[in-house]
Amino acid sequence: MFSLITAIILASLLVPAGFDFLTQKEVDSSYAPPQVEVTGPQRLVNKSLGIKTTAQSILIIDKASGKILYDKNSQAVLPIASITKLMAMLVFLEHNPGWEQTVSLTKQDIKAGGFTYVFPEEQATVKDLFYLGLVASANEAIAALVRSTNLDNFTALMNQKAFALGMTKTYFADETGLDSNNVSTPADLVKLAQAAFSQPQIAEAVKMTNYEFSILNNQRQVKAENTDRLLTSFLNADSYKIIGAKTGYLDEAGYCLLLEVKKDDGQSVILVLLGASDQASRWQEAKGLVDWVFANYQWPPF
Repeated sequence: MFSLITAIILASLLVPAGFDFLTQKEVDSSYAPPQVEVTGPQRLVNKSLGIKTTAQSILIIDKASGKILYDKNSQAVLPIASITKLMAMLVFLEHNPGWEQTVSLTKQDIKAGGFTYVFPEEQATVKDLFYLGLVASANEAIAALVRSTNLDNFTALMNQKAFALGMTKTYFADETGLDSNNVSTPADLVKLAQAAFSQPQIAEAVKMTNYEFSILNNQRQVKAENTDRLLTSFLNADSYKIIGAKTGYLDEAGYCLLLEVKKDDGQSVILVLLGASDQASRWQEAKGLVDWVFANYQWPPF
């Protein structure tokens, strides 16, 4: 009897844990272990920390997953210069008086700083001013568009829109970006990019290399080039495509850029770069960072 009990105990110790030897279930050979879910691109094994940058603050995210791919001081609240115009035009689209409506420029529309394309008493359509304001970052065009809405609280609406988008560290003091009190963080500006570049009219305008139109009351021809030099770079050729971009510059802000780039295999990233030391650095750092991200991360198959 003792030998039988000992044999049973020894046998039970040899059976794998959880095995029900009384029911004699068959082993399911089709079983596969649960897969660990992979969210967004994964960093390749290397020691690269990125490139040397002059920008005060940088953030790059994978658009689909929101995963941070590069971060340099991304919570810093800094002046954003003409990136402001994206929010102004988001609000304008909600109060557009009509694309073909005529707007007469006034002296109050002319702002110090930047190049002036349309002068007082000249007339242009809302559509032409809209494209001019985003393509060439023309301050007088943005000011005239804001005035055409007949809203007295336009910047308040911009701040309300920012709050609605979850841009909790953003504040707008004017619609053009000439006021250095227009501030935000790269983390907030990612949200602005997602909202602005999803608007067809904004996305179309910011991707134009130039824009031409005629002044209505004197037929003067206006031709303006885009402030974004990356439109003619490798970031908008071959396997890359720029989805949207906006530049900005003030003495207090340095050289700034908000950019969305998509690769031909469907991967999109949003880059925010604030406070680069000079214009050449802004372009080189943006190109280098985007190239570095795609070289150092692997995206899961769609």
